[in-house]
Amino acid sequence: MSDKLNILILEDMAADAELMEDELKQAGFKFESKRVAGRSAFIKELEEFSPDLILADYSLPGFGGMAALKIVVDKSIDVPFIFVSGALGEELAIELLKKGATDYVLKNKLSRLVPSVKRALNELAERNERKKAENELRLKSKSLAEANTALKVLLQHRDEDRQALEEKVITNVKKLALPYIEKLKTLKLNESQLSCVCIIEDHLKDIISPFLRNLTIEHLDFTPREIQITSLVKEGKTTKEITELLNISATAVDFHRKNIRMKLGIKNKKTNLRSFLLSMPSKID
Repeated sequence: MSDKLNILILEDMAADAELMEDELKQAGFKFESKRVAGRSAFIKELEEFSPDLILADYSLPGFGGMAALKIVVDKSIDVPFIFVSGALGEELAIELLKKGATDYVLKNKLSRLVPSVKRALNELAERNERKKAENELRLKSKSLAEANTALKVLLQHRDEDRQALEEKVITNVKKLALPYIEKLKTLKLNESQLSCVCIIEDHLKDIISPFLRNLTIEHLDFTPREIQITSLVKEGKTTKEITELLNISATAVDFHRKNIRMKLGIKNKKTNLRSFLLSMPSKID
């Protein structure tokens, strides 16, 4: 972007605001930002700072993003308003979009912030160019426009998920296969070497199998290491065998197994992780 932006951030956590700023800086945005955490400070900066973009957490003590959005809408301030929140359900997101929000980004998916901001600014520029014509049609098409905007944002998110999934598959192949290839390069042909070869072969088959494709689609928050360990557990490998194959400690394996169980929604401690994985349906929707 060639023009310098004024960005107003409604956020009570300085670290979270810094992460947003860092994402935008890495993308080449030039901007000045101000962080506020209360109603009076937010209203004051709306008037004095004249933001070109507003990033707001949905839930804050005493004064959250919903209240801030209402102020912006009531004052007819036409700037992009993007929610950046830790958790935001789809139904709530649709409601926020209908009430005037431009977009929403989850804090654990901040990679979406840059495309969301670029899209919002481009749409604002286009909107300004055709504002006169749109004003003549707004009373007749307001409800339809709101519905179309919400649908457009949701479809764009689906497309971004698809692109992220494709990139994740490539990354998973590298994480699942290449470590074993590298290990083979440093070992003589022995039992461990043969085991690595078999694991490489099994993983390559898993990548094109319904199980791993379902796992990647339904559990996008699995890390590459968690997918490695999930595959090994499914193959019947013990914690000791996994530590030897991945060259990590038993404590690390137990930590990842705990995260895997949590992400799969396994609350009963007596439930066997391998049995659960093997019982997962293989049908791809």
